[in-house]
Amino acid sequence: MQRTPADLTPQTMADATADPTGDARAPAGAMPGWVWALPGGPGCARHARAVLRDALASLGAPRDAIADAQLMVSELATNAHQHAGEHGPHELWLYVADGDPPVVGAGGGAGEVRCAVFDALADAALPGYSWTSGDCGRGLSIVRELSGERWGMRRTVSRLGPPVRGKAVWFAVPGATAVLS
Repeated sequence: MQRTPADLTPQTMADATADPTGDARAPAGAMPGWVWALPGGPGCARHARAVLRDALASLGAPRDAIADAQLMVSELATNAHQHAGEHGPHELWLYVADGDPPVVGAGGGAGEVRCAVFDALADAALPGYSWTSGDCGRGLSIVRELSGERWGMRRTVSRLGPPVRGKAVWFAVPGATAVLS
């Protein structure tokens, strides 16, 4: 029997495809899952960690998968706040991948539980990372490592309210199975 979070409302999230120039097109189908608005400001990462923890726990994800997912979502929400803070809305998504290939890394596919943070700064690219770049720039390498290189970015549209063009940076939740379908 599939368990769903009692305090979360499942929503159908209209996914958008993107052409090579990054322009979002009309919705291409439905992606089952959940979406939450993230607050602006420095509390964005804390809120994302709490929401994701509760959602994954209620879906029966293993504790170690939840801990890794919380660290990864914290990095992505912090990046959204720091680099796209004025480019709202910011959203947190939890969904099962529909088989689309990762943009960065390898692996992935149908039945993979993914988490994404959306912001409306569509023109940004994923930066490279360096262990020698000082105090900043290591967050995406943490996401890369903890997700088993199953992460990426896609240009898409927001899912709450009117569609806004932007990007979603996502990662596969390690150890979680397709519990949202």
